[in-house]
Amino acid sequence: MMNRRLQAAGPALILGLLLVAPGPLDAAEIVKLTSGQTLRVASIHPVGNQVELRLEGGGSLQVPADRVQGWFTERRPDKITTPPAPALRAGGAWRQRAGQYAPMIETASRRYGLHPALLTSMAEVESAFDPRAVSPKGAMGLLQLMPATAERFGVQDAFDVTQNIEAGARYIDWLLDRFGTVELALAGYNAGEGAVDRYQDIPPYPETENYVVKVLNGLDRLGGSREDLRIAR
Repeated sequence: MMNRRLQAAGPALILGLLLVAPGPLDAAEIVKLTSGQTLRVASIHPVGNQVELRLEGGGSLQVPADRVQGWFTERRPDKITTPPAPALRAGGAWRQRAGQYAPMIETASRRYGLHPALLTSMAEVESAFDPRAVSPKGAMGLLQLMPATAERFGVQDAFDVTQNIEAGARYIDWLLDRFGTVELALAGYNAGEGAVDRYQDIPPYPETENYVVKVLNGLDRLGGSREDLRIAR
């Protein structure tokens, strides 16, 4: 059940509202940023002129108060028992979005026990499914492998879609095992695991914060789940 009590106010009023009732909430909060992005969080805390958003799956983001447009509360039912949807169901949202790359994403996802919606969302955010994409920093291909990452995982041609997806899947699988949450794993994929180690959290880089939000939103939209991210190999 949604409580459409949308809070929309200036930074000062937003911080004032949070100071009245800070800390963990008894329901999930859907936060809307001024960029139009939305993020499901477990709790919201004022920190000076910033707002700390504690993510449900672990990790946190700090954003300036003026980037928070508002939020509304999603009340959690006491208990709902529903059969889980198959991760690799035919015609799923992830498969439609992945298009011609769906077979390769499915193969790599099975090999590393990942929900295919994760790799699909990453490809969407990383390159918009352009296998020839090159970033200003030199990241290459569908999953935007940096040259050092490509070499690390034995990639001969980073523009070869199969090799690119295989290496990206291996890397995010390794990061998930290392950091334990999808939020920190995605931060490591974008900023490097060294940055996550330094901050012991999502690094406070706008690019990395936006990347984590976009991939997680895509994961939810494409039929994935942070709670059931792993599938049987």
